[in-house]
Amino acid sequence: MRVAVAPMAAALALAFCSVAQAGPLNSAESAFSLGESVVLPAPDLAKLKMEDAKSVGGAYRYGVQIPVEGMRLGERGFGRWSKAGKNHWKWSVELVAPAARSMDFHFSKLSLPASATLTIRGEGEQNLREISSAEVSGGEFWSPYVAGEKATLEVLVSKQERSQVQLQLGAVTHGYRGLFENADPMQKSGSCNVDTICPTGNNWRDQIDSVGQYTFSQGGSSYVCTGTLLANTGNTTTPYFLTANHCISSQTVASSIVVYWNYQSSTCRTPGSSSSGTPLSKSIATHSQSGSTLRATRSASDFTLLQLSSAVPSGANPYFSGWDRSGTTPSSAVGIHHPQGHEKRISVENQGLSTTAYGGGSGTTHWKVSDWDEGTTEGGSSGSGLWNQNKLIVGQLHGGSAACGNNLADYYGKLSVSWTGGGSNSTRLSNWLDPGSTGATTKAGYRTGSGGGGGGTTYQNTTDYQIRDNTTVESPITISGRSGNASSSTAVAVNIVHTYIGDLKVDLIAPDGSVYVLHNRSGGSADNIVKTYTVNLSGEVANGTWKLRVNDNAGGDIGYINSWSMTF
Repeated sequence: MRVAVAPMAAALALAFCSVAQAGPLNSAESAFSLGESVVLPAPDLAKLKMEDAKSVGGAYRYGVQIPVEGMRLGERGFGRWSKAGKNHWKWSVELVAPAARSMDFHFSKLSLPASATLTIRGEGEQNLREISSAEVSGGEFWSPYVAGEKATLEVLVSKQERSQVQLQLGAVTHGYRGLFENADPMQKSGSCNVDTICPTGNNWRDQIDSVGQYTFSQGGSSYVCTGTLLANTGNTTTPYFLTANHCISSQTVASSIVVYWNYQSSTCRTPGSSSSGTPLSKSIATHSQSGSTLRATRSASDFTLLQLSSAVPSGANPYFSGWDRSGTTPSSAVGIHHPQGHEKRISVENQGLSTTAYGGGSGTTHWKVSDWDEGTTEGGSSGSGLWNQNKLIVGQLHGGSAACGNNLADYYGKLSVSWTGGGSNSTRLSNWLDPGSTGATTKAGYRTGSGGGGGGTTYQNTTDYQIRDNTTVESPITISGRSGNASSSTAVAVNIVHTYIGDLKVDLIAPDGSVYVLHNRSGGSADNIVKTYTVNLSGEVANGTWKLRVNDNAGGDIGYINSWSMTF
């Protein structure tokens, strides 16, 4: 995709998918200690800005890596231990990257015993990341970012397990562009972009939840792209994540990713307004996770399929998006993405797509979106999904020239072409998304309550039920063919579009009439209920008709049940 450029410049060239190399460091080629801080050398910002100005397309670069090999916990001059109560010790060190807007860390080795927690503290309140022993494997680890030019690494561990802690830094990413909190008008995403919480996104809440923004490192630089969780015919919650080959095409790079979930505005900013063009802090992302395995990739249709290294956190409310590999031409389409690496947006094309080569001309590898009717795409949107009118994904973003203020095209690699790819497991989607070789040409999406493992079976109702003032409405799900009772940890995923949710009471009604309260007039003036509840239904027979009952208790605000599901 293109970087942020003026509309006229964006109209002149298609996106060429190259990845720039990091600019050289200034004269200070190594870190040095200053009191209790380690000051890192600064990158050549003038050179980096010149490189970025010449770059058209590819992944959006936000930082460069400062190599710091040799910084090991326990070595003299790199942090110090202190007692933290009777039975614990704390190790800490401060790192300074002068003028950085953000910092993230590549640990060439990180091993934490069960009692240990690594905390990365940035500048300001609530600007921290906590990493537990369950999140690391003892090898390499790439951390989420913290904002600012200073960060403190802290390890808290019991005195019995102190000797088992291993920590070695390989590199620190100096975020030189305001990827997250940017005031530079030439580097912000276009104001014509549409927030996913806006009415345009109301019919796409499930698909919106399947999209994540991610960072990765390559060639000494750090970048952002977009990816999508995909369903498979085995109905498992294996976290397959579709993105672009021009973003990630090797296992080395795949290992470095950090995915951020639910990085999106909670309010609808008017498209075209100054507020819509002002990026929001990435701290609003609800969850993050690190690492992935490269499963398949091919440049012809510019696809890459990753398997994330851990289950998507259930609190992120993950949705595994359905797909259509038939090759049937969509009559309309929607894209969901992170332009410039900023908060999640939605774009709409109301006309049919056409088949073409990348960039236009004869060929059958790509879908062409001639001109977005709402929103656009930008650098950072690369790898994001394209859904047809049936809410099934049909491709991922390769590049194009669309931008706020023009009527130019975008090109998406076809999922139907990627399905068979190059004819091997490592170059096609079929082996991973249809593990049982069912031959299915379409697959509906689904949710899970647990975020991992088998996840059970999901039953859902996606029919809209209108919620009027001072009325009660019910949406049914009938379950049959199950033996015994439901689960003690049944996941009930609710998607209700309604302004002022303090008006609403939401109940799950069991087949025998038992009532389980999910939401009871809380939330005040907030909009929409998009949440997964864990409910103990072990005393209820699984088979029968279950109902989601919504009671509106006031006037002035209406909405509808968009969808709901039960997984056990």
